[in-house]
Amino acid sequence: MSAHWYLLQCRPMQQDRAEQHLQNQDFQTFVPRHPVKRVRRGKYITVAEHLFPGYVFIQLDEHSDWRALNATRGVSRVVSFNGRPHPVPQDLIAELQRRFSEDGVPPKPLFEPGEKVQITEGCFRHVEAIVKAVTADERIIVLMNIMHTQQAITLEVTQLAKAG
Repeated sequence: MSAHWYLLQCRPMQQDRAEQHLQNQDFQTFVPRHPVKRVRRGKYITVAEHLFPGYVFIQLDEHSDWRALNATRGVSRVVSFNGRPHPVPQDLIAELQRRFSEDGVPPKPLFEPGEKVQITEGCFRHVEAIVKAVTADERIIVLMNIMHTQQAITLEVTQLAKAG
C-alpha cells in the first residue's frame, strides 16, 4: 500500500491554519515556499511566500481518514476531477521538494561564481568558461575568452556541465 500526494484547496487566507491543523492530525503535508524580496520600512527584507497560494499538498493512502480533511479548519476541499481525487505525480512532488524547501530557503545552486564549466550545447560546445553569476531566473552568466577578450554570455543551466 503506497501513499500518494493529493492537493487540497484552502479557505481564503487560511493556508497556514490548514497546514498546521493537518500536521496536528499527523498528516504529512508539503507547502513549497520561495524567497521574495519586499520593502518594509524602507529596507529590503526577504520573506518566504507560498509558491501555490491557497493550496496544500498532502500525502494519503487508502487507509487515511479522508472525511477528517473536510472537517479540518482552513481546508475547503480536496481537488478532484470528475468527482474523484486525483493523485499528483510523484515526480512532480519530488522536483518541487528538491527545488523549494518548506522554510523558503532555496537549495544550493548547481553552479557557483568563479567555477569552471564546459558548454555542452550550441556553437560554443566543448568550450570552457568561468561562471560570473546566476540570475534570478536560474540562467547562468559565463565569461569566455573570445579573440583574446573576455565576453559574457547568458546560458540555460542545461547547456553547462562542470569542467574537469
